[in-house]
Amino acid sequence: MNLTMAEEFVQAQAIDYFEKIVSFLPLVLIFIGTIGNISCFFIFRFSSQFKKIPSMVFLSIVAVTDTTSLFVWNLNYFLEPNFNTILENLSIFNCKFFSFIQEFSIQSSSNILGIMCIDRFFSIISTPGSIYSKLPFASVKSSYLWIIAVMLVILSINLHFLITNGNYSHIESTNLTLTELINGTINNYSYSQREEEICFWYSSDFNIYPLWDQISIIIYNVIPFTIMLIFNTLLIAKTILINKSIKKIKNRETLRAIKRKRRLTISILSITFAFIVLTLPASIAYGFFLNYFNSMGSRGKAFLHLLDFFGFFFHSSLFINCFITNIKFRKYVLTKIRRLFKINKKSPNENSNSII
Repeated sequence: MNLTMAEEFVQAQAIDYFEKIVSFLPLVLIFIGTIGNISCFFIFRFSSQFKKIPSMVFLSIVAVTDTTSLFVWNLNYFLEPNFNTILENLSIFNCKFFSFIQEFSIQSSSNILGIMCIDRFFSIISTPGSIYSKLPFASVKSSYLWIIAVMLVILSINLHFLITNGNYSHIESTNLTLTELINGTINNYSYSQREEEICFWYSSDFNIYPLWDQISIIIYNVIPFTIMLIFNTLLIAKTILINKSIKKIKNRETLRAIKRKRRLTISILSITFAFIVLTLPASIAYGFFLNYFNSMGSRGKAFLHLLDFFGFFFHSSLFINCFITNIKFRKYVLTKIRRLFKINKKSPNENSNSII
């Protein structure tokens, strides 16, 4: 009996430590992701080396939406186990605004990446005068137009959070029995525990979750995943064909242009494949197995939060991904770092002629 109690205590302690560790991981993501994404935005938008590249226009906006997506749910994953607080439950405004901004930002990010894959494919295959060059892709102007169009569609899909969410309160009463032993006498007390939920209820008996998780997986994962899979496959096939034809090209400028396009294509493929691998497990778990994990108690919630950690790691890793896979971006960053930390040493003649 004592051994069983000891084992249960050790298991409970292990689960508690696991929850504590998982609860602090989102803060690391917020810190790393905010710095990295803001850096990417300024580099892609204000550097002459990147701002005229259509794909960089897409990635600059992705950096903004990724940064926005890092705060609401990640802060909840830290606040709930440590302070028993959820941002959306603090007020009706929080309920409406934070629910909207979280869904809007992650869905915008993934679908902009999907459109970027389409744009990149047509920029690779289009040549001056071809039918592909007449399509609304492969230019800075068209990139902005596609971004605006995608964000307007996502805005309209998630507008219900601002209008309907939190308009109803759900009150649930639970009858509980408390047993006390007083002076050798067992006393039973019955009382009613009343819980009120102000967020995510659209009527007195309808909660938007987990239904919206299943809808969101289509908008956030399935649609972008399908687009990325199709056009990434086409991009890979086209890149292989280009690599085979390089040996026949003797013009140096043409070779340099092809190599630049190939490097950027590899970087884009890396970003989009990272999205598929890191975000899909959490979306499936929340969309179809939420009740199962909730039935496991705090351990199940911690496991869900861990899956979400990997999903949000993607939204905080744009800088890391570009630094590893994009030679031009890496050289630019390293040059800026060297200039920032460069020590201007004076020559001996300058030191001797200086006035102290």
